[in-house]
Amino acid sequence: HQLLFKIIHSSTVLLPAWLATLKDHNLPIRMILCDVPTCWNSTFGVVEFFCEYQVAIEDITNKRKLGLTELTLHGHEWDLLLQLQDVLKDAMLFFSHGTPNLPMVILAMDYINEVFT
Repeated sequence: HQLLFKIIHSSTVLLPAWLATLKDHNLPIRMILCDVPTCWNSTFGVVEFFCEYQVAIEDITNKRKLGLTELTLHGHEWDLLLQLQDVLKDAMLFFSHGTPNLPMVILAMDYINEVFT
Protein backbone atom coordinates (compact mmCIF):
# COMPACT_ATOMS: atom_id res chain seq x y z
CA HIS A 1 0.00 0.00 0.00
CA GLN A 2 2.81 2.41 0.88
CA LEU A 3 4.61 1.79 -2.40
CA LEU A 4 1.47 2.43 -4.43
CA PHE A 5 0.70 5.60 -2.45
CA LYS A 6 4.21 6.98 -2.92
CA ILE A 7 4.28 6.25 -6.66
CA ILE A 8 0.85 7.74 -7.34
CA HIS A 9 1.50 10.88 -5.30
CA SER A 10 4.91 11.53 -6.82
CA SER A 11 3.87 12.06 -10.41
CA THR A 12 7.07 13.91 -11.30
CA VAL A 13 9.65 11.52 -9.81
CA LEU A 14 8.41 8.08 -8.76
CA LEU A 15 5.67 7.57 -11.34
CA PRO A 16 8.03 8.17 -14.29
CA ALA A 17 10.63 5.95 -12.56
CA TRP A 18 8.03 3.17 -12.19
CA LEU A 19 7.01 3.44 -15.83
CA ALA A 20 10.66 3.43 -16.94
CA THR A 21 11.37 0.39 -14.76
CA LEU A 22 8.47 -1.49 -16.34
CA LYS A 23 9.74 -0.57 -19.79
CA ASP A 24 13.30 -1.67 -18.88
CA HIS A 25 11.99 -5.09 -17.86
CA ASN A 26 9.56 -5.38 -20.80
CA LEU A 27 6.57 -5.59 -18.47
CA PRO A 28 3.09 -4.32 -19.35
CA ILE A 29 2.35 -0.87 -17.97
CA ARG A 30 0.23 -1.38 -14.86
CA MET A 31 -0.15 0.39 -11.57
CA ILE A 32 0.31 -1.50 -8.33
CA LEU A 33 -3.02 -2.76 -7.12
CA CYS A 34 -4.51 -1.55 -3.86
CA ASP A 35 -5.96 -3.97 -1.32
CA VAL A 36 -9.64 -3.23 -0.66
CA PRO A 37 -10.91 -4.63 2.67
CA THR A 38 -14.48 -4.95 1.37
CA CYS A 39 -13.43 -6.93 -1.72
CA TRP A 40 -12.72 -10.48 -0.57
CA ASN A 41 -10.25 -11.39 -3.32
CA SER A 42 -8.33 -8.11 -3.61
CA THR A 43 -5.54 -9.35 -1.34
CA PHE A 44 -4.93 -12.18 -3.79
CA GLY A 45 -4.81 -9.63 -6.64
CA VAL A 46 -2.20 -7.55 -4.82
CA VAL A 47 -0.08 -10.59 -3.93
CA GLU A 48 -0.34 -11.93 -7.47
CA PHE A 49 0.69 -8.54 -8.89
CA PHE A 50 3.73 -8.36 -6.59
CA CYS A 51 4.80 -11.87 -7.62
CA GLU A 52 4.39 -11.12 -11.34
CA TYR A 53 6.19 -7.77 -11.08
CA GLN A 54 8.83 -8.88 -8.56
CA VAL A 55 11.78 -7.87 -10.74
CA ALA A 56 10.40 -4.35 -11.27
CA ILE A 57 9.45 -3.90 -7.61
CA GLU A 58 12.90 -5.04 -6.48
CA ASP A 59 14.52 -2.72 -9.01
CA ILE A 60 12.61 0.41 -8.02
CA THR A 61 12.84 -0.17 -4.26
CA ASN A 62 16.60 -0.77 -4.46
CA LYS A 63 17.32 2.63 -6.02
CA ARG A 64 18.54 4.74 -3.11
CA LYS A 65 17.93 8.05 -4.84
CA LEU A 66 14.19 7.31 -4.98
CA GLY A 67 13.95 6.89 -1.21
CA LEU A 68 12.07 3.58 -1.33
CA THR A 69 14.72 1.33 0.23
CA GLU A 70 12.69 0.95 3.45
CA LEU A 71 10.03 -0.80 1.34
CA THR A 72 12.45 -3.38 -0.08
CA LEU A 73 11.38 -7.00 0.37
CA HIS A 74 14.14 -9.48 1.11
CA GLY A 75 14.53 -13.07 -0.09
CA HIS A 76 12.61 -14.76 2.71
CA GLU A 77 9.80 -12.19 2.39
CA TRP A 78 9.48 -12.95 -1.33
CA ASP A 79 9.39 -16.67 -0.49
CA LEU A 80 6.56 -16.06 1.97
CA LEU A 81 4.72 -13.95 -0.59
CA LEU A 82 4.92 -16.77 -3.14
CA GLN A 83 3.57 -19.23 -0.57
CA LEU A 84 0.80 -16.79 0.34
CA GLN A 85 -0.08 -16.49 -3.34
CA ASP A 86 -0.58 -20.26 -3.56
CA VAL A 87 -2.82 -20.36 -0.48
CA LEU A 88 -4.89 -17.35 -1.53
CA LYS A 89 -5.22 -18.67 -5.08
CA ASP A 90 -6.62 -21.95 -3.79
CA ALA A 91 -9.06 -20.07 -1.54
CA MET A 92 -10.08 -17.69 -4.34
CA LEU A 93 -10.72 -20.54 -6.76
CA PHE A 94 -12.59 -22.52 -4.11
CA PHE A 95 -14.88 -19.62 -3.18
CA SER A 96 -15.41 -18.63 -6.82
CA HIS A 97 -17.05 -21.95 -7.73
CA GLY A 98 -20.76 -21.81 -7.02
CA THR A 99 -22.11 -20.86 -3.65
CA PRO A 100 -20.11 -22.31 -0.78
CA ASN A 101 -22.07 -23.40 2.27
CA LEU A 102 -21.12 -22.62 5.86
CA PRO A 103 -19.37 -25.94 6.64
CA MET A 104 -17.21 -25.54 3.51
CA VAL A 105 -16.28 -21.98 4.50
CA ILE A 106 -15.38 -23.02 8.06
CA LEU A 107 -13.14 -25.84 6.81
CA ALA A 108 -11.44 -23.52 4.33
CA MET A 109 -10.88 -20.82 6.96
CA ASP A 110 -9.44 -23.43 9.36
CA TYR A 111 -7.04 -24.54 6.61
CA ILE A 112 -5.97 -20.96 5.87
CA ASN A 113 -5.47 -20.29 9.58
CA GLU A 114 -3.40 -23.47 9.90
CA VAL A 115 -1.18 -22.46 6.97
CA PHE A 116 -0.60 -18.96 8.37
CA THR A 117 0.33 -20.14 11.89
